[in-house]
Amino acid sequence: MKRTGGQILVDVLDTYGVTTIFGIPGIHTLSVYDELYRHPRIHHVVTRHEQGAGYMADGYARVTGCVGVVLTTTGPAAVNALTPIGEANAESSPVLLIASGPDADMTPDSGYLHEMRDQFQTLVSVTGQGKRATSGDEIVSAVEEAMAFPGRRRPRPYALEIPIEVLKDTYDTDSTLAETYPPVVPEEDAIDRAADILFGAERPLLFVGGGAQNASREVLKLAERLDAKVGASGNGLGVVPADHPRFVGTNEAPGWWVNRADVIVAIGTRFDARTRRWIGSPDAQLIHIDLDPNVIGRKLETDVALVGDASSTLSILASKIKQQGSDWPEREQDSEEQIDDKRATAILGAIRDVLARDAVLFNDMTLICYQARRFFDVYEPRTFHSPITYGSLGFSVPAAIGAKIADRSRQVVALCGDGGFMFTAQELLTAKQEALGLPIVVFNDNCYSAIKRAQDREYEGRNFAVHLDNPDFQLFAQSFGIPSERMVDCEALRKGIRAALDRSTPTLLEVDLEGFVG
Repeated sequence: MKRTGGQILVDVLDTYGVTTIFGIPGIHTLSVYDELYRHPRIHHVVTRHEQGAGYMADGYARVTGCVGVVLTTTGPAAVNALTPIGEANAESSPVLLIASGPDADMTPDSGYLHEMRDQFQTLVSVTGQGKRATSGDEIVSAVEEAMAFPGRRRPRPYALEIPIEVLKDTYDTDSTLAETYPPVVPEEDAIDRAADILFGAERPLLFVGGGAQNASREVLKLAERLDAKVGASGNGLGVVPADHPRFVGTNEAPGWWVNRADVIVAIGTRFDARTRRWIGSPDAQLIHIDLDPNVIGRKLETDVALVGDASSTLSILASKIKQQGSDWPEREQDSEEQIDDKRATAILGAIRDVLARDAVLFNDMTLICYQARRFFDVYEPRTFHSPITYGSLGFSVPAAIGAKIADRSRQVVALCGDGGFMFTAQELLTAKQEALGLPIVVFNDNCYSAIKRAQDREYEGRNFAVHLDNPDFQLFAQSFGIPSERMVDCEALRKGIRAALDRSTPTLLEVDLEGFVG
């Protein structure tokens, strides 16, 4: 039976288990939306901006580990989604960006609607991978390629451009599920070499990154076998619970342990510039596990490279290791002087107090969120998210919306600064439309504070372009028809979050930092 390209696209997404799509309809994608109208199993979330749609797909992907899907029309809509796609790429989040594209006869400078010089190359320059589908078969193969990452390759965003006429034309194409393959595991001799190194290690340390989020159980099992300590990058928070006796922290905290380890097992981490600054260049023997062979040995010399899925690789490795002891010294507790912002820690503690252990926290690029990576206790995998590497403002609110849609029964909270909030504040209406009980905490000091601090530190206090004339956030929320509250102490914050979690609509909680009393 012949079907349009739009029908084929929706059918193949359904075949791969896609239940949610984020986007805004456009004149070029109406054939897709007509099929979605008739499709019972895929929920389409109408956002207020394509940037919001992209962040929602990213948030959905981060909490589920499944591909988040964003659908845009041609030209400005597709480009609007590129900032969140860049964010997803930096943090290894699997997002599928589907955009209609120009037909073959639409040459640049011809004046067609939404024209671009080369849309596909623009998109793929950010995603690093993608396809311009020119037939029904190519639509199917592109979706298949985008969905093929679990256990096989590092998750990344994927760009699928479908010309307008391809969406409308009919094809005799099946939407069958592609053959599945087992996760990638290293060669047995490499596993044996790693086990030999670990045998008799006196001070073994496991260091986990975002690639270990699906391997929490296996990480803990290996740590128990080795009597090892476990540190984490910012993206590795939650792999081991913050209150587990083997966990030694993140940011600069693991550095003390790294510099005293004799064997390090790095799991799902790139050892990026920030992590390297915290841990230095250890003298220990290094076993590096990652699905991406290009990151192994790139920053630190590696004794054994284990290219494979973290969960499967760790299971095999642990099976070759008998229970052994270690000789770790005790480390003194952090002094009060090491805690440089008591207000931030008090606020983060108040938030943590009222949330379940598996609550999901989304951070933005603001000072308190930076502190959260160190002072907010994370207990479960995939529950702590930040735009750590790409650093895009406006991430937290729409990403939290995507996560809440993925699991409406779960507690989800968004933290953001006043500046970052205004990047994507319009998505409050999306959260309201979807009836999401979502607390959104806005830290308001009428300033781009991180930039101001940098100017104070590096340019003798010459503050320029950092002061903000913000709206009255209570009136702002009122205009959206959602509850709001301004608060200046931790107890009010606790009460506000509790009440917000009980609602079926978003709540705007403004923390007045200039008047905050702790």
